[in-house]
Amino acid sequence: MLAFGCSGDGISSAPGPRAKNIILFIGDGMGAEHRKAARWAAVGETGKLAMDDMPASGLLQTHSADNVITDSAAASTAIATGVKTNNGVIGLDTNLGYLPTILEKAKKQGKRTGLVTTTQIVHATPAAFAAHVADRNLVREIADQLLIAGVDILLGGGEDEFLPASDNGCFPEAGKRDDGRNIINEAIAIGYAYVCDPGSFGLVETSSTLQLIGLFGDEGMTRPYSPSLAEMTQKAIDVLSQSSNGFFLMVEGGQIDWASHINDAKNAISDTIGLDEAVEIAKQFASKANDTLVIVTSDHETGGMVVSLSPSGLPGEDGPFSTPDGSRFYVNWSTTEHTTVDVPVTSQGPLSGRLNGVNDNAFVYEVMVSSFGGV
Repeated sequence: MLAFGCSGDGISSAPGPRAKNIILFIGDGMGAEHRKAARWAAVGETGKLAMDDMPASGLLQTHSADNVITDSAAASTAIATGVKTNNGVIGLDTNLGYLPTILEKAKKQGKRTGLVTTTQIVHATPAAFAAHVADRNLVREIADQLLIAGVDILLGGGEDEFLPASDNGCFPEAGKRDDGRNIINEAIAIGYAYVCDPGSFGLVETSSTLQLIGLFGDEGMTRPYSPSLAEMTQKAIDVLSQSSNGFFLMVEGGQIDWASHINDAKNAISDTIGLDEAVEIAKQFASKANDTLVIVTSDHETGGMVVSLSPSGLPGEDGPFSTPDGSRFYVNWSTTEHTTVDVPVTSQGPLSGRLNGVNDNAFVYEVMVSSFGGV
């Protein structure tokens, strides 16, 4: 274990390997069986997903401070800050005290930062890395705070939370802000580029773009995602890696959870495969130098998914689904809610081995901070 010492907002020296960059993937609602189903569908029973073909592997315990079953706000806050909090709370402790996040610490060290998701960019998981609110439903306030935090790359859905009711923006629904503010225009005024369609996104010049907001839906992005999670990840890496100081990037496969809440195995599997394609992008980048810590995990499991090669005959069973060799498999669910099961974590790069075994989800923060040099 590395020693930690207080040094205010700075990252002080600590022994061991250092990471210049961290790319953290969170499959919202993605448990071990989600990974198995995606593996069987994409590469077969004996194949490996990109997220599983990593040298370090372990499990994370996910309970929140006030419940054995966490929500995304509390779980992502634990990962982002290293502190357990109550369900529904973002970036604050159980007494609603401010908690600095790994993204904010990276920012103060001159690193560039990004958040990417298929849900609203103000949703609980991305919000936990750059916002501090007592209630995850304060989405307009979260939108303000993402801009105040100076997150360099914001890609996902949720345009409505950035626009006043008098403005429809790029999508059919009117904005939802009752304060009359147009946060998108405010962002453009301070130097952000803004895009809201795949064509404009594809034309973004990564070598000259410093800050970018891309919002691709009124609320969550619509399947099939365009741009895809892999394409957004590639763009974010291309922009952020222009910095000589390195970067922190969190990428969320957010709608794995949504599909699992309604026991929709087809989309849960598809979105897990989509997350894996994004992981492969990160691994390709990381292969260029041994200075990038890549972590893939989840905030919690949703649905109590169970995958089997034989039909169970239980009501609500999903399938059959096909593997590349033509075999079939089936999916059953035990609930439409979150569960208490530990979730997988796999990783590679500096200090990734510390995530072997069983740890609390808050330990991910400690590993990330240590890989950036210690606090």
